Amino acid sequence: MLLFLFSEQMIYLCIMVLRIKEVARSRGITMRQIAKKLNTNYQTITHYNSGFRTPTLGKLKDIANILNCEIHELIETSEEYAHFYDNKTSQWLGIRKK
Repeated sequence: MLLFLFSEQMIYLCIMVLRIKEVARSRGITMRQIAKKLNTNYQTITHYNSGFRTPTLGKLKDIANILNCEIHELIETSEEYAHFYDNKTSQWLGIRKK
């Protein structure tokens, strides 16, 4: 995730790579199904996933609700952190240092 915050007079740039496809796959949901539930097109969802477009917080919450997950689970971590899951239940346990 790349985030630049400046004063009100300056430009705000946020490039956020998401894990929508990875989380959806683990739940047996396709990107097309997410797009349909959000009344948007498949390309928009793939652009969110790749960081080409950034969803609003509301849209991110909607995606998390569809996938029955926390918003944090959808956000890619830096190289020194990782998402951890329970090996038996596949339940998301959070983000931790590797």
